[in-house]
Amino acid sequence: MKENRILNGLLVLAGISILAGCGGDAPQQGGSAGEIVITGNDLMQFSPTEFTVEAGSEVTVVFRNIGRMPKDAMGHNLAILEQGTDANAFSAAAQRHRDNEYIAPEMEDSVIAATRILGPNEEETLTFTAPSDAGDYPFVCSFPNHTPAGMVGTMHVE
Repeated sequence: MKENRILNGLLVLAGISILAGCGGDAPQQGGSAGEIVITGNDLMQFSPTEFTVEAGSEVTVVFRNIGRMPKDAMGHNLAILEQGTDANAFSAAAQRHRDNEYIAPEMEDSVIAATRILGPNEEETLTFTAPSDAGDYPFVCSFPNHTPAGMVGTMHVE
């Protein structure tokens, strides 16, 4: 009887921890004021997949590859694109440009900001001015086949 109350108490505490965001290895969103932290993993996923910034503001994004697979097999970058850019077309064009961090030279005008390709446990910080036009701006990983696999997100500009 006493063991059941202890077990129930522990289960309640565990549930509260998870609901409060204290359980597991979820990446922290934030850092210093105005800093956005985005991670990429071996499952070809960004976390978070969206964030919101103020139009015309200075934005700092820290991108971390939290995966463990080798860079040649599962490298990641973060490319924030102009509003209206077709993410899949951008990614398809990028596949031929390994030496340019998987950014097609003919599509560079569509890039607001981009990191280099990162290997496991690497990170890069981008600082840029948010567009002055409100709307949704895609971000992608342009490593071959990552965008079509779902490694995409949205920067909302308000």
